Formats: sequence, C-alpha cells, structure tokens
Amino acid sequence: MPAGDEVNRKLLVVVVAAAAVLALLAGAAVGRNLLSPSDPPTRRADVVRFKDPVAKVSIAYPASWTRLPDRPQEPDLALLAAVDDSTSLLMRISPSGLDGGVTVRTLPVVRGFTDDLVKADPRAKQLADPVAVVAGGLPGWRYRYTYGSGDSGGAHDHYFLFKDKQLIQLVFQAVPAERLATLAPVFDSIAASFRGRDA
Repeated sequence: MPAGDEVNRKLLVVVVAAAAVLALLAGAAVGRNLLSPSDPPTRRADVVRFKDPVAKVSIAYPASWTRLPDRPQEPDLALLAAVDDSTSLLMRISPSGLDGGVTVRTLPVVRGFTDDLVKADPRAKQLADPVAVVAGGLPGWRYRYTYGSGDSGGAHDHYFLFKDKQLIQLVFQAVPAERLATLAPVFDSIAASFRGRDA
C-alpha cells in the first residue's frame, strides 16, 4: 500500500473522529438548552372544573381549594370544596318538587318557595333582599345571610337555581361572617363560572 494512501486513511479517520466529537458536543449543547432551567415550568391550571354528569351542570373553583370526599348519607350533595374550615363551596342537586319548570318570567312565583327554604334555619338573618339572577343560563334567586353567632356562626352567599324540575343550590360559606365582604369577589367569580347546560 503506498504511503500516501496510508496518510489519507489516517487523515480520514481523524476527520471522522473529530466530526463525531463535534456532533456529540453540539448534541449536548442543544440538550442543555432544551432542559434549561430558564424555561418557564409547565403551568398548573388555575381552576378545577367540576361536572355533574347527571344534572349536566358544571362549576370551576380555584385549584388551591380541596375537593372533600362525597358523603353517601347525603345523595343530593354533588360537590363540597374548601380552602379550610372558614371558606367553602357546596353544590346540592335535588328535585325541586315544583310542578313545572321555572323561567325568568315565573321567578316571582317561586320567591315564596325559596324564602321558606332560607327561613327553615331559624338562625338565618338576611343581609339584603334576595336578588333575581340568571347563572349559567338558569334562573334563580340569590340570598346573602348570616347564621348563628360567635364560633358557631358564619355567612352564606346562597343561590337557588332552577333547571327543569331540578333545584341546584350553590352555597358559599364564610366563617366568621365578617369575612363575607372580603370573600365576595372570589365567590362571585366562582358563581360566574357556573354552566347550567354543560353536556
């Protein structure tokens, strides 16, 4: 074999080896850039959307809240989520017991029905007159009231919504009652996320 061919073969091996090393270094640099800590972390969802598959309604609550376990002894309790013992959301879905569906036009007729539901708790003291609302496309009434006093008291922002022959209650709780004013914007935001026709 001529000496020139031997030199060319050695030169080719050196060039290929150098190219391989450069490729490895380039690959490592690209990999470091892809995994760079300067990349923003994957964002966690800000809210959790709860969907009730039977009533076909849903509501979104902050991801920082905890969904509490179902209570088999309360079959109408669809959702219970809380920050702690002082701030919570409860959703109940039950038959309304009314003959027909409720519409915005017939809301005044059912006002006595919802008044009686609030008055069923003798501790309830309304903070203002009930307000007719439409939440997530469903008509209803909203009540704000305190209940009890001291350590055994609090305040509720309570929605009674009507869907066909169902009554959907959203009950936001603040303990002590004085916290309701501070929590009202959070409660309003959660209530605004309610969807009454969520298939």
